[in-house]
Amino acid sequence: MDNLQVATVVLHGLVAVVVAGFAVSNYTETGDPLSAVPFLVIAVLLVGLGVTVGRVVSRR
Repeated sequence: MDNLQVATVVLHGLVAVVVAGFAVSNYTETGDPLSAVPFLVIAVLLVGLGVTVGRVVSRR
């Protein structure tokens, strides 16, 4: 893995952690577990996007 690929994956991972934090915050405020689901789905999609973009960057 080159530096650009690592930076891409780390950046997307950090944003996913922030979005997961929003999910936890939303759950603790409302008490409804379903209120956290959209944020968790977005976090998972961000991680997948980071891995995909990282692979594309490494091929160039």
